[in-house]
Amino acid sequence: MEPKLSLHIYLAAAVVLFVLWWVKRKGSKVKPVAARPSKTPNSFLVAPVAADFDWRKEEPLKSYPYKDKPYRLTMGITKLDTQDWLLLEDSYLTELEEKTKILTNTNTKYPADKDLRGSTFFESPEADHAIREFYDVTMTYMCTKYPMYFKKDEKGIHNTITGEHVPLTSENHSRTELQEALARVIQEDFIILLKDPSRGDEKYGDEYFFKAGVFAFAAGFDPKDKFDKALTSVHAPIPGYEEKLKKSMNRFFDRLNPYEMVTRSNFSIQAHDKYYVDNDNKGYHNDYSTEAPTFDEKELHYRSERQVLTKLPESGAIVFTIRTYLHPFKLFADQYPEDGRRLAGAIRYLPQDMANYKGAEKWGDSAKLYLDRL
Repeated sequence: MEPKLSLHIYLAAAVVLFVLWWVKRKGSKVKPVAARPSKTPNSFLVAPVAADFDWRKEEPLKSYPYKDKPYRLTMGITKLDTQDWLLLEDSYLTELEEKTKILTNTNTKYPADKDLRGSTFFESPEADHAIREFYDVTMTYMCTKYPMYFKKDEKGIHNTITGEHVPLTSENHSRTELQEALARVIQEDFIILLKDPSRGDEKYGDEYFFKAGVFAFAAGFDPKDKFDKALTSVHAPIPGYEEKLKKSMNRFFDRLNPYEMVTRSNFSIQAHDKYYVDNDNKGYHNDYSTEAPTFDEKELHYRSERQVLTKLPESGAIVFTIRTYLHPFKLFADQYPEDGRRLAGAIRYLPQDMANYKGAEKWGDSAKLYLDRL
């Protein structure tokens, strides 16, 4: 063997022996790499709020999703921590009372013969399992997160804010009872969507269908016209939905995991303070043959929906909860002038078809005139 080759072999062997010795020496000190936790939640479990939590001191969430730049139609979704799903805020009692009046046809803001309940309360046999599952999930969530306000006793669940009792679980109660109870516990409206194999041969038959829910705070349409319709049909009036969003929206719904939560928000403007409205708020209600009216800061109201989507693990239903935020324009002047000025820019950047859809022909000039002065 040549001397140089022999030297190379000895050096290589020495390196190998050193590495083996080092690994053996450090082996007991090497910390195992912890498995990365899954980013997909596997339950709806939440932690209780602080012991001194007081719903009367919880200001409504700021929901100003608009931008002072060119408008783009997107899904606009972000992930949401389960802890931030169902909220208790200082508007709790006021909104529950408003919702109850709508669901019982006793709201004096509307004609006495108007069937508000028929336009806002929906159920179907196909959704029975999903309604029960959503009820149990929601009540467990509220009792766990807000134990000082929702307490279990021999009568069921005691809502100490309203003084009412609702069923402890969904067992032995009708779908109607359960949805009515949900509407007396959470501020959010909710829509339950399911696949319907019997509709597979229809247009959009492979999509999710609106099968149950309470939609008391609809803005600009009659929800009964959407009931039992496919997702694309529900969104039909939105300019560009079918061309730009339908495919990605359906794909997202199909891929949404159980327990996973996402959120998105929208915004609109209205010249009244009604939570439920089916004959205003959208451009197709406006009469373009007359001159646009003028509104002041007492009439103009900003409106936003905080929407949360999740999938129930047993029924496979997708639940769409909707929290409505509504306040007069004067709040921009009093507390949020920068957000008000940004809203003026967002209005100007709306493409014509979207401006028409939102009804800007009616309130646009008055809104910009007020917001520009902030």
